[in-house]
Amino acid sequence: MGNNRIIEIDDDVRTEVSGADLDSKEMEYCVLSPQIELREIVASNPKLTPQFAQWMSTDIEPSVRASVAKNPHLNPSLVLALSSDPHIAVLAAAAENPILSSGKLVELANHRSYIVRTEVAKNPSTPLSNLEKLGQDSEWGVRRGVALNSASSQELLKILSTDSISEVQIAVAGNAKTEMAVLEQLWLGEAKTRSTIIENPACTEVFLKSAYEAALLPGEEQDETYDDEFRGDTTTRSAIAKRSDLSHAFLTVLVQDPSNYVRRDLASNPILTDEFLSVLALDSNEDVRGAVVDNPNSSPESKATATLLGLPEKEDYDE
Repeated sequence: MGNNRIIEIDDDVRTEVSGADLDSKEMEYCVLSPQIELREIVASNPKLTPQFAQWMSTDIEPSVRASVAKNPHLNPSLVLALSSDPHIAVLAAAAENPILSSGKLVELANHRSYIVRTEVAKNPSTPLSNLEKLGQDSEWGVRRGVALNSASSQELLKILSTDSISEVQIAVAGNAKTEMAVLEQLWLGEAKTRSTIIENPACTEVFLKSAYEAALLPGEEQDETYDDEFRGDTTTRSAIAKRSDLSHAFLTVLVQDPSNYVRRDLASNPILTDEFLSVLALDSNEDVRGAVVDNPNSSPESKATATLLGLPEKEDYDE
């Protein structure tokens, strides 16, 4: 990074400053830097020394102290001290940290600010009894936090699945602990929860196959003359094609999907072996063939076949 006083902070700098391999001298430079953003970034470093962490915990900028408070690699006693910071952003950041003591989380679960309660609701270290209480909070954002929490019980998630706010229901739909019966019930509700359900690792292949078959059928405003590329629910089918746990038998079905968009997303899936990629390399659509070329599992032969048949224009292909 050099010794210049002002550093242009780009993605490379962020990666270096927040990385565990940051040189001790460079770390010291960032800790003492007049650039607030640089101090915020280095405060998140997993190798931040106890001395530097202590210095930064009293930084004049609340955003820097908040970054320290979020760091799960520090001494828990330091995070506990920051959980009493007068600035709400710092307090909320500490409430988000899983190394914060359960006693303090219990205390913060009753905080007057919904911002703090939301972070407690999302914290996997929060005791279940407090999550159950927060699941009844008057602020829907707090209830959504509970619905997102991996520590929430299946019974609590079932209760939250009937919440009147769709954002809470969507959070339940994405929680890997949500029971399949609850996911099936949510599927019958608002359409915008469906893509989240499809992405949930708890979603069984039996259900996925059923959802896929239904998504092949023409929509209410579609008929048999509707273009194959758009017929049915291509959004749901594409979401299924992107999953990382599809069986060989199901992949055999998906590789023949009538929509170019679905086959393109399937061709981009890193779980695909060359057995399927070699088939998609012969696809009639250039975007599908382009995805085959980009898939690291494609054999040289499959890439050559796809390339020979033609790929998207370079400027479009790069996008």
